[in-house]
Amino acid sequence: MSITKVERDGAFRFHVQGDMTFSSVNGLLHRSYELFSTLEELEVDLSQVDHADSAGLALVLEWMAQASERNAKIVFTGVPESMLSIARLCQVESLLDGCT
Repeated sequence: MSITKVERDGAFRFHVQGDMTFSSVNGLLHRSYELFSTLEELEVDLSQVDHADSAGLALVLEWMAQASERNAKIVFTGVPESMLSIARLCQVESLLDGCT
């Protein structure tokens, strides 16, 4: 099991490292409150995510909802294929349009 964390890479750029699964998303969510809540623009790199399941997708959708509530822009890069596959299966792929 890898250590999961979200860290700042710049003024509005962040990366997630480790797993985005049922066992880790709660910690990522709480950490993201501290990091994301005051920003109007965010870029979150997911290319260092080792494993992602439906909970990881749910977290990404939650981050999108929170950003929308405060009229912030959020962009995801390096979205794992496993997360994109789950999004297709759940028919929410269109919500991730523009994510690379």
